This record gives sequence, structure tokens and C-alpha cells, in this order.
Amino acid sequence: MAAYADARAAADSVLPLATDAPLYDKIRRRTREDGVEAIGSIKDYTLVECFRTVNGKRQLLLGMKKRGFGVGKWNGFGGKFDAGETVRDCALRELEEESGLAPERMEWRAQLLFTFRDSGKLMRVHVFAAEGFDGEPVETEEMAPRWFDVDAIPYAEMW
Repeated sequence: MAAYADARAAADSVLPLATDAPLYDKIRRRTREDGVEAIGSIKDYTLVECFRTVNGKRQLLLGMKKRGFGVGKWNGFGGKFDAGETVRDCALRELEEESGLAPERMEWRAQLLFTFRDSGKLMRVHVFAAEGFDGEPVETEEMAPRWFDVDAIPYAEMW
């Protein structure tokens, strides 16, 4: 646990994975001041945004959620950590489980922090961009993947 808590999401990241960092103190204070239930737990997730270029057009792979949270909405690929998993390992596993794809290149791009009002839980999402896939995505029990031109992303149908 200590190695994870002291780690960074990527070698060049300035965002700590440790939850006792000043950033998290600021979030806890702001939460209390806004009258929202205090942040009691932080849950980590991954999100992998898959890109390709076809006939000169940049495309993003999204999956239609078939079950669970966000069902009936388009989303990127990712999810919860398994015990002992690194951030990168979780992202790769979730992408393969949900789309059948394994990228040639995957880079850490961001860390998102959010909560649903009154939930008392902070969600920390580690975002990756991936490219270079051998083959096409496959539909799984959880997601039905589809490529979208980046200028035609269905934002109104996403969560």
C-alpha cells in the first residue's frame, strides 16, 4: 500500500496518488463548507480513450453501456482496480475486457476528481489515450463499441 500511496500516475505527473496530499485537504474543506457530506472515501478508476485515423479523419472509440452504471449511454473504456493492480495495468485490462483491444501505445494524460453531490465519495479517474490497435473492437457483455469521427461525438448521449 505504501508504494501505491507514494506513487505518481505517471513519471512526469505532479498529481500524487497519496490521499493525504494538500489537494485532498482542500477538497475536504470545500466539501464541508458547501454543506455536502464530508468526503469519506476515495475510489480509483481508469478511463482509456482510444483514437485512430481513417482516411485522414481522427476517430474516437466509445462503447454503449449495456449494463450497470451508465446503461444506454456512450462512454470510454475503463473501470475499477483489482487488488494489487497498477494504474496502467488496470487501464489495459479494462480496455481488453470491454473491447477486446490491446493498444500498441498508451499514455497517461490526466487525473479527474469528482463526486456526486451528497455522496460522500470522491472518484479519482486516471485518464489514458491509446492508439495503434491490431484488429477491430468486439462487443462484450458490458459494451458495444463504435468508432466516431471526433467532429461527430454524440455528447448528448454520453454520461
